[in-house]
Amino acid sequence: MESYQDLSSYSLLQQLLEDLENFVVIESNRNGNPWITVSKLSELFYEKYKVSLEEMVKVQGYNDSLKSLFISSRRFSIYGTPLPQEFYVALFQAAVPGSYHSQAGAESSEKLSARLAQRISEYRPILVPKIKSVNDLEIALMEIIKSLMVNHPKQCVTIAVLSRKFRDYYGQPIRPVMRGVCPDMKLIDLLQTILNLHVQEVDSDWQITLKTY
Repeated sequence: MESYQDLSSYSLLQQLLEDLENFVVIESNRNGNPWITVSKLSELFYEKYKVSLEEMVKVQGYNDSLKSLFISSRRFSIYGTPLPQEFYVALFQAAVPGSYHSQAGAESSEKLSARLAQRISEYRPILVPKIKSVNDLEIALMEIIKSLMVNHPKQCVTIAVLSRKFRDYYGQPIRPVMRGVCPDMKLIDLLQTILNLHVQEVDSDWQITLKTY
């Protein structure tokens, strides 16, 4: 693969992550949606380099899964599906193509790590622009819950808090949105079907947290 020749292991990994970021940005701009499936990302990678993304990731020592690369890079947000091998990927924050990389290239690894840590600590939910399906709604809820837990770790994520934040972001209550995409479900029922969430009843109220693996 021509663009990956004569690179050290560290440089190869950085090049790979930058290419993946670029693919996510390009596809997001094309679809108007910040989320891209990992299968689509792998397809784009293969179309350009004629090399399997899975094999390239294994060369870097990530033998378990693509997901481990995305998580350890701390550049991406991940949303799982019932199929372990299929998940959605988005950048932590929307960025103008090229602006992130031009800054990263001039920074030391220490400064880059510090900037990425700050970027995560100021996490902003990557929201679906318009909720047209149950899957869109699940992604929106996951991102809102994630932002609440990262930015306000002591705040309890209850149904009331989640509903209020949903209205803040989308300008409308969650109930009419649910009636449009899943009219036969209650919010608590939907939350309990999302694999990445842990929902429990505490003192006659529901509390929501992210599962840790």
